[in-house]
Amino acid sequence: MPKLNKFKIHIQTGSKGIEEPARFCFNSHVLPLEELSGGTKPGETLEGGYDVNSVAHSMTLVGPEKGTWSLQKIKVDFECENTPPYSVEYPAVELDETTELNIWKDPPLPTFDV
Repeated sequence: MPKLNKFKIHIQTGSKGIEEPARFCFNSHVLPLEELSGGTKPGETLEGGYDVNSVAHSMTLVGPEKGTWSLQKIKVDFECENTPPYSVEYPAVELDETTELNIWKDPPLPTFDV
């Protein structure tokens, strides 16, 4: 398990937005995103992140406490210890109070010529 220093997430909201703050769950702890810009209303784009500085066992984007949040595009930029930064994109999805989106992906394996 690599140590995740920080991440930044870019979320484009689809037709169903939310009024509450976007949250994520890291190693079973629900936390608000920090350094926010943009919004989560229909058609808006939200950017935020978090300085985690911990080993990542699990990380999810948490659905709203009430209603449905439709996500059109999701991209996460990861900065892990001892590995180059990398990004992962996720397909469109809808989240509600019972669902979460797994956004943790291990760093890509190193490649080399033989």
